[in-house]
Amino acid sequence: MRELTKARDVVEYLGGIDAVCAMTGRDYKTIYHWMNGTFPARYFLLMTTALKKRGFTAPPALWGQEEQAA
Repeated sequence: MRELTKARDVVEYLGGIDAVCAMTGRDYKTIYHWMNGTFPARYFLLMTTALKKRGFTAPPALWGQEEQAA
């Protein structure tokens, strides 16, 4: 699986702003704002599951999640 490291890439590979709006129930402006930062933690499972179905992963930090040290 290919790892996406930027929020902008996550939105793009989930189908773009309109697709993420439909997925999360949020408006265009909100998704656009997320693309320049992080996503709300409550969408972590929803969005990472959708990414996985498309052959991608993304670091949990993009949703404000802490990763366990290796």
